[in-house]
Amino acid sequence: MTETHVSVLGQEYDPLRLQDDPYAFYARARHEDPVFHSPALGAWVVTRFQDVQRVLSDPKTFSLAAVLRSLEELTPEAKAEIEASTPPLPADADNPGDEARIRARTPIQQAFTQARVKILEPYLEEQVSSLVDEFAAGGPGDLQRRFARRLPIRGKARVLGLAPQDVDAVVEGSYSLTVLMSASSSLGPEEQLASARRVASYQRLLDEYAQRRRAEPRDDLFSAVVQAVAEGNGPLTARERRTVVESMTGLIGAGQSTTTAMVSTAVWHLLDHRDQWELLCRKPELASRAVEEVARYDMPLQGLFRQVTQPVELGGRSLAAGDRLMVMYASANRDEAQYESPDTLDITREPKRHFAFGHGPRACVGSHLARALLRLTLHHLTARLPELRLDGEDALEFLPGMHRIVRRLRVTW
Repeated sequence: MTETHVSVLGQEYDPLRLQDDPYAFYARARHEDPVFHSPALGAWVVTRFQDVQRVLSDPKTFSLAAVLRSLEELTPEAKAEIEASTPPLPADADNPGDEARIRARTPIQQAFTQARVKILEPYLEEQVSSLVDEFAAGGPGDLQRRFARRLPIRGKARVLGLAPQDVDAVVEGSYSLTVLMSASSSLGPEEQLASARRVASYQRLLDEYAQRRRAEPRDDLFSAVVQAVAEGNGPLTARERRTVVESMTGLIGAGQSTTTAMVSTAVWHLLDHRDQWELLCRKPELASRAVEEVARYDMPLQGLFRQVTQPVELGGRSLAAGDRLMVMYASANRDEAQYESPDTLDITREPKRHFAFGHGPRACVGSHLARALLRLTLHHLTARLPELRLDGEDALEFLPGMHRIVRRLRVTW
């Protein structure tokens, strides 16, 4: 493909304009120029299944460094509010290192294995059933706010060791962080500051948990992460506190934002494809397949950035060290070379590998929990509210940005 054509494709790519339906453009890119450079993103966009799989399988060459981006678009006041809420480091201290973060990741991985989640399933079912009953009792309304946003933390509060009275603060703080990370450029200064204050309050709460669990450990994940990070026998150092807060913020945020978005997206698409919703109502045993199919069909988080660490060839392109990639999971999940009729939502489809939960060494550690919560949600919603439907043409609203993260999903019955 000529450089002129690449430039044309890259110049045409407008992720904000395409938010409502990016899939036709992705299909064109996969056929015409599967790795193209986007001036809008300042990155190479990777669109084919085989190339996405290669990138995710090789974190040494394609580093996560580009994912760990600061909230660079925030106002100085909002940035200062968030920064002040994390434990300060002494001027001569090193930044929290990768070693401590790796130690923190071990108990997190162990807490969400498939076997552990299976043991948790009766508790998860109780939480989902209760939340569906609460939603139904409240009448028609916003399923994203009243159900999906509350579900993930309800599902993992016991594992984390969160007190019931702190759950709402964690939900709002984590959601506010998602808004700032995904849509800060669309918020005015006052909205940014209000969200930043909720995030700051949330991070201070996590820091309090870290210090309490150091003094009085319990049989919960928070205590396990604290124990993994701490190197001495005394109170946590500022650096250790910061590492614990960052690790727990990442864990809660990833699970909270991703699962919330996936629940909303799954219900939206099933209601929008009424035949699939009614089929699931008649055949609840299809719930597991429905989870995999909807996750493949449309990803709220369309892709993630990676950074090239050494010269490499990818999709016919010569990439240099320092180049940024936008690894477009959502496009790979619609690749015609991998799936038959990929643009069709079919909950009877035989499940195949997809990238909704990542792939490779950095795959989502909470994927088993997320799948269980999604499956239980579909089971209980179809049983409890089979007449559920979208409430009007404007029932759906996304957060502003390139991703398809549902901000509002109005439903009725």
